[in-house]
Amino acid sequence: MMNAGRKADEEVRRALRVAARRLPDLFAPGARLVVGFSGGQDSTCLLHALSRPRLKLDVVAAHVDHALRPDSAETAQEVARAAEALGLSCELRRVDVAAYRRGLPGWSIQQAARAARYRALTSVARQLEAKAVLVAHTADDQAETVLLNLLRGAGLAGLAGMPLDETIEPRRLGPPLTEISADFQTHPLRLARPLLRVTRPATLAYCAEFGLPVIEDLSNLSRSYTRNRVRLDLLPALEQFNPGIRGVLARTADLAAEDADALESIVAELHTSLARTPQAGIVEYDLRLWRTQPRALQRRLLRHGLESLLGGLVDVRASPIEDALDVVQSGTPAQTYHLPNGVELCIGSSTFLLRLHGRARRPSRPNTWDVEVPRV
Repeated sequence: MMNAGRKADEEVRRALRVAARRLPDLFAPGARLVVGFSGGQDSTCLLHALSRPRLKLDVVAAHVDHALRPDSAETAQEVARAAEALGLSCELRRVDVAAYRRGLPGWSIQQAARAARYRALTSVARQLEAKAVLVAHTADDQAETVLLNLLRGAGLAGLAGMPLDETIEPRRLGPPLTEISADFQTHPLRLARPLLRVTRPATLAYCAEFGLPVIEDLSNLSRSYTRNRVRLDLLPALEQFNPGIRGVLARTADLAAEDADALESIVAELHTSLARTPQAGIVEYDLRLWRTQPRALQRRLLRHGLESLLGGLVDVRASPIEDALDVVQSGTPAQTYHLPNGVELCIGSSTFLLRLHGRARRPSRPNTWDVEVPRV
């Protein structure tokens, strides 16, 4: 019978084979990849697996010191030495997250740290001309993300959790970092997660199999953070009902992501047939054809239209979307509805408009940065 270490090695290899089939450009021989490296078991597993000679990849580790603990600089040096022990260089970036957060009212330390981290990783990838940043999110992280989204309230996109591959526009990464040149912060971040099918026990067994040192982050044990409470309390409780709940939630995310992608393709094509842009700042729809669409498609069509006006779907929550759909479905000519962010919905006799810079209500909270970076 295969021991735990060999089984974990095969699980990781299988996950990388799947990722290589789906993302052949990232796994082409000689491709330069930046790996977000904390020194923990998951990122150590990923860094080691990607650096194995058979893959023929050009791998560079990158560690972000958030300057949140007195010993963070020493930890960063320890992480760099761990990468060097694998024969890899490690790019270190130090950012003052506490100072960064002061310019972002209402943000938690975790939100600010995530935004700063991905800003910093983007700069490393840009500076090194890497194809992408790879991070070690696992099936356990995916399960936690799905549960967090459900607790907040989520549709299909929330059930889809984190994708294997995504490109994040700079404005969705929060404000620029003063510590890093602006030249390296103006480009999109391509982010890939090849270990989404691998469990956290497997990454630990993998590290043990190859004798890889692991640097523990004690903050992962703090119940001050919601994600940690989901990890330490909620998931173990759910395992009493289904011991395989982590894998179930990760597979659910895979299926939901495929369905969401298919729906988005349908909606993009449908939007083209229903909408026209008579002038800048206005999107006009055929009212009769709109009303024949299922509400699920109407909801996505409306968000698609708002995104085209706003340059991204920023701070538009479920409640105004649902109210706007009701108005379009049963409204009368000359009736209007005021969406957030300066968008006015106007009903006509045969069409309705989304108009930017109308007399729309003010956003309920500051809307400068809508961070869509991963929640871990």
